[in-house]
Amino acid sequence: MNVRSLLLSVMIVSCLILIACSEVKTKTGEFPKSTVVTSRSVQHEEETQEKLPIIDRDYDFTYLEELPEEKRALYEQFLSNGNMNSLKTFTPEEMVLIMMNLIFENKFDKLYAITYNNNELPDKETFIAEYIDYLFDEDIQNYLMYRYYDTISLDKETSTESIAVVQLDIIFGSSHYRKIFSLLKEDDIWKVDIYHYVKEKKAKSEGK
Repeated sequence: MNVRSLLLSVMIVSCLILIACSEVKTKTGEFPKSTVVTSRSVQHEEETQEKLPIIDRDYDFTYLEELPEEKRALYEQFLSNGNMNSLKTFTPEEMVLIMMNLIFENKFDKLYAITYNNNELPDKETFIAEYIDYLFDEDIQNYLMYRYYDTISLDKETSTESIAVVQLDIIFGSSHYRKIFSLLKEDDIWKVDIYHYVKEKKAKSEGK
């Protein structure tokens, strides 16, 4: 087993322990919301009344299964030549799906390419180092948890022509879990808005 496989195995086990042990207590009929949806943040919203059940499934999943064949071909072109034009026809929902796949496959250079810049991104090497240090573990946990998602949709009430809020939902009985992603349009391509979240985690870690 190589180092990457060992690291991934440890993350998977840690994630499953975390999910199995997590519980959000609520009053009857009320759902807590951990954050408020904004246009410039990656939000996390969980709605639940009981523990997430343990699901016995194999781990040979890829978010790319939800992409149509022609989009998978364009995505492969992007991986092989780095041409961002291959992604111009992708919807915000589809960009979230390929983002999740890039995270799981450790293709951080390509994740950098689809991250919203707005003249705020550092150089690629710095971004990758900071992302791995401050956000990668959490995103791997999200990858594993939300791969069982029931729906992926655009929140039309909060989205605009240049800002997209994508919701990833999973439902187990009366329990409802939601992960929200913010994307912004840049150079006619929907890009994930995650670097500010890296900076927030870094600042918190450094006690700023």
